[in-house]
Amino acid sequence: MNSDMNKITDEMPAPEAQKKFTLKVLFGPMFGCELHLPADDYFLIINPGLALQDTSAASISAGDHAVTYTQNTLYLPCDMPSPNIILRLSAPFEDEESTGGYRLEVQGVDKSYPALLNENEIFLHEHIRFAIKCSEDEWPEDIKNFNLPPLFDAEFIKQEKLEEFNTKKSHTLIIGSIALLLLLLAAAVIWYKKLDNDQQVLTLNEVLAGAPMPLEIVRGHDNNLIYVLATKYQAMEWAQEAIFKLQEKNSNNSVILVWLSQQKNEAISQLAKAGYPVLQIDYSKPQYPTIALYRGLTPQEEEQFKSVALQKIPFALDIKTLVKTKAQLLQEARQGLDRLHIYYRQINTSNGYALVVRDALSDTTLRALQYFIKEFNHQWGTRVINFSINLDENWLQDKSYLDSSNGYLFLNPRHWYFPLKKEI
Repeated sequence: MNSDMNKITDEMPAPEAQKKFTLKVLFGPMFGCELHLPADDYFLIINPGLALQDTSAASISAGDHAVTYTQNTLYLPCDMPSPNIILRLSAPFEDEESTGGYRLEVQGVDKSYPALLNENEIFLHEHIRFAIKCSEDEWPEDIKNFNLPPLFDAEFIKQEKLEEFNTKKSHTLIIGSIALLLLLLAAAVIWYKKLDNDQQVLTLNEVLAGAPMPLEIVRGHDNNLIYVLATKYQAMEWAQEAIFKLQEKNSNNSVILVWLSQQKNEAISQLAKAGYPVLQIDYSKPQYPTIALYRGLTPQEEEQFKSVALQKIPFALDIKTLVKTKAQLLQEARQGLDRLHIYYRQINTSNGYALVVRDALSDTTLRALQYFIKEFNHQWGTRVINFSINLDENWLQDKSYLDSSNGYLFLNPRHWYFPLKKEI
């Protein structure tokens, strides 16, 4: 009995081992890669690499894809639009005309057709190229050393550049849209603030329209505060009262009242203490004042000086400088006194010069001298040139004496005074 069973077992054919193939990809990013596939049917999905990472595709379950019922699915990335291919390796294709080879089906959007794939031969469809062989066999030399044709390679490079350009273009459009949105938002904020500030200026103009003396309304270089500039003290007092009433109604503290004369002295003092050679500040154009200096500055010093000056003069938009040396100031002062025919004495001081006038002056000459000194100080200040007037006064003047051709007569008859000969 046992011998019969052994005989039956020996006569049964052994099951044939399943054939295994090697698929070599000769296109796209996987160029040169080899896939080891058992004999079966496969569905090749050839898509751009980014499409494989599409989150919407990930949501499709295996059961929802009709291909999974019949073939195994392989994903091959490619940077160009490509058709899908059904590769039937489960059994060789045989008919009356040809034997051997394996059937495949190209499924394109515009064109679909069947084809035959032989082992150790390159299958070609447009830019798609691949080959199969038995896993135990060696690749032929033409497949082992296969290179893409230059034209085909250039087409891939062109396509890659196009994809890269489209990606950069998309990113640029997104960044540009965000930047445009931010610019529009900033413009809207600036426009609103400008409209609000313009309304404040308009309200101030209405409130200060009845000022007894001229007032100037300007905006500071930081564009946040509004300055009301007064040249006269009386105008400043009037404006102070009007602005106080306005702020009580609107609770607006963005308006600052400035008396230019006081502000000028403070700015000159602060700049001088900082070591700058300041003479005077001309506020003829308050937002573009001219600052006189008694020595020149280097470009770096001038840039630093203007920065500091703008901090001291917050309503100014720009600073101009004018250089007048000490020698030029002395010459101008002496020429002015010489034109009036006034005798004076020059004294050197630690900061400059003092011109001492000691003379008996008529009323007309005295008024002319006082006017000249006032104008000179207004233009150049008093930091370098100082004037001192010491008149030769008559010690008997306003002493209840009467003037006569022979001298002074005391009103009291008990006392007479005649000038000595040496005093005449």
